[in-house]
Amino acid sequence: MARASAGWIDAALDLIAAGEDVVLVTVTATKGSSPRNQGTQMLITVINIWQTIGGGALEFEVMARARKMLADAATDAWQRQHFTVILGPDMGQCCGGQMSLLLEKFTAKEAADLADLKTAITAGAGLSHPLMAGMPLQVYAPALRSDAALFHLPVLSRQTPLFIYGAGHVARALVPRLGGLGFDIFLVDIDQGRFPDYLDGTAQKLLAKTPETIALHAPEAAVHLVMTHSHALDEAICLQLLTRGGFAFLGLIGSKTKRARFVSRLSAAGVGPAMLDLLTCPIGIDEINGKSPAHVALSIAAYLAIWKQMRDSEA
Repeated sequence: MARASAGWIDAALDLIAAGEDVVLVTVTATKGSSPRNQGTQMLITVINIWQTIGGGALEFEVMARARKMLADAATDAWQRQHFTVILGPDMGQCCGGQMSLLLEKFTAKEAADLADLKTAITAGAGLSHPLMAGMPLQVYAPALRSDAALFHLPVLSRQTPLFIYGAGHVARALVPRLGGLGFDIFLVDIDQGRFPDYLDGTAQKLLAKTPETIALHAPEAAVHLVMTHSHALDEAICLQLLTRGGFAFLGLIGSKTKRARFVSRLSAAGVGPAMLDLLTCPIGIDEINGKSPAHVALSIAAYLAIWKQMRDSEA
């Protein structure tokens, strides 16, 4: 069963608030080899896109269809198109499979309904997407399951909470690279002015004078990346997490020298060897060792993608 979170609604509402109409693209079915799986979604505006359904000729054609919908001055609410493409003959792609795609246009008229649906999804509901125009999105109900005119997209129950402490250059470069990897991302900082103006629906901002308090109350089995502007603040967050335990992953940005210094100080503060072994520093994959924020962010994102893939396969 395809699964998704409310992330696309956050992004759509941000775009609509900025004055842009949007088209949501959802892969409703696949057969044979296809570039993305059922349930994959992307947003298209006149000038922007959010996420991808696989790129190439298919995505180019879908973007053209979506922008034709956006240019249509029709005022009907809940405009939709549902169609199937054969990737070889229709698109000239070598995959050889086929994909069914649903395009849904959202404007300011639908914004209040989308906000209500976001609330429902946050509370644990799923979504049912009508395949025909004129019908609003609706909360999933088992009674709707046999209705062939609906595509059911339950809420993703296995999003992993990810807390990034520090909204500096690396965090700003990292957040966009984590979209679609299965994380529910929270960006934590002590200063409102450090947050980027626009997060593209991929992360929630958490303003906290004492970020270690966020660490104390974070959900069990969350992922934590510590990369603030202050070594003292980094240490306070790590101490809180290592004292509390119950996290899935703790990464600290920095060198091996920084790790050795932190291990010494945290050990003196009472953290035992077994917990100190859970502190990953440096973070990232060895194959990407550039020092720029873009390189560091890409290295961390690759590491987390591998880590989560292995963790999910063991679940």
